Amino acid sequence: MKTTTRIIKSIARIPIIDAIIDKYFKGMREKFTEKVNKEIAEAYEKYGIEAIDIFDKCMNNNNFFYTLAFGSILGAIREHGFIKHDKDIDVYMWIEDYTPKLIEELQKAGFIWKNSYSVDNYDKGREDTFEYKGVHIDIFWMYPKMNDYPYCCDFLRIENMSVNKRLPRRLEIPIIKERKLEQFETLQLPVPINAEEICVFRYGPDYMTPNPNWNWKRAKNSVVEWHEMIPKTVCKQYPTL
Repeated sequence: MKTTTRIIKSIARIPIIDAIIDKYFKGMREKFTEKVNKEIAEAYEKYGIEAIDIFDKCMNNNNFFYTLAFGSILGAIREHGFIKHDKDIDVYMWIEDYTPKLIEELQKAGFIWKNSYSVDNYDKGREDTFEYKGVHIDIFWMYPKMNDYPYCCDFLRIENMSVNKRLPRRLEIPIIKERKLEQFETLQLPVPINAEEICVFRYGPDYMTPNPNWNWKRAKNSVVEWHEMIPKTVCKQYPTL
């Protein structure tokens, strides 16, 4: 994504600016959002396979354990590649495997570290977003189970919430820390060894049939909104800029 677009997006996240734009420049906001989404889709189509290929090589060369996650798992199992309406790449990593070397090696490989979300100073949740030629790769860090399954977190923006805050959600997943390779476009990429079980859990027993109306917001299986952790949640935007 172009630097100018990135800066405008960052400024627009400031609550008072966001409110002014929404009140007086709604049409401009919609056009800008459409432009950004078009840029993301074009980058994903043009550089998606290159991005995941370089990411995979970086992980393997440094012995970092990862698997595809969420819609990227579904794409590997069902499409053997990207899902048409997807616009980013999701991966799981395990928090006990985290090392600052991961950030360093991804940056050496050409990735920009865009966002880092944390719960309780990374002790209870973490998500990192990297960008390669406009393609986003989200790393969802898995934590030991609090209820039935290990969990990772995603982070939702709530209206009038300060720019560095989010609502964290625990996404509990019946994941096993073992992996297998699946065909993904021209590559062989790792997925959890129980990837099919995860797809049923997340998308339902008919996950092999594309559902254009499926929305991640409706995936309620073991999703816990962690309202009490909002004060301990921090969103760092573009920490490398």
